Amino acid sequence: MLKEIQNRRSIRNYKKNIIDKQDVLDILTAGIKAPSAKNNQPWRFVIVNDEIKNKISNKMVELYGPNKTAEVIEKVPYLILIYNKDNEYFNHLSIGACIENMLLEAESIGLGTLWIGYIKKIEDYVKELVNIDYELVSALAIGIKNENPVARPRLNLEEVLIYK
Repeated sequence: MLKEIQNRRSIRNYKKNIIDKQDVLDILTAGIKAPSAKNNQPWRFVIVNDEIKNKISNKMVELYGPNKTAEVIEKVPYLILIYNKDNEYFNHLSIGACIENMLLEAESIGLGTLWIGYIKKIEDYVKELVNIDYELVSALAIGIKNENPVARPRLNLEEVLIYK
């Protein structure tokens, strides 16, 4: 098994250091190499600036109270919004594969990530901020890890596999 699969963790604490933009572009490039149903390549990305990150974070706090996700969004060096360009049936599966590629590429170059599905709760607000008319699927925080969390428990193969 790839060491990136074994070592990848959800990171919620990042150093303040700015990361190289080329690293972010390499992570996005890994994402677009993912398989997609009918080669539809439905993913679209928006890298947001600090002003937009702060507005997103503040809206999450306003609606849901202080929370770790809002804190991560505010402090992480890069936040990438991930969109679905149309409503084809299998797009979400394809976009999930794209995100997984990005997570593993980031891990391979020593960067931390957090896959943020919680952003869907404020999709309409984010749509107004960035003026993008696609479906917001998720977001990805990328930065230099300032923590090294232990692996969370996983079910054993015997617990999830059924032979028929």
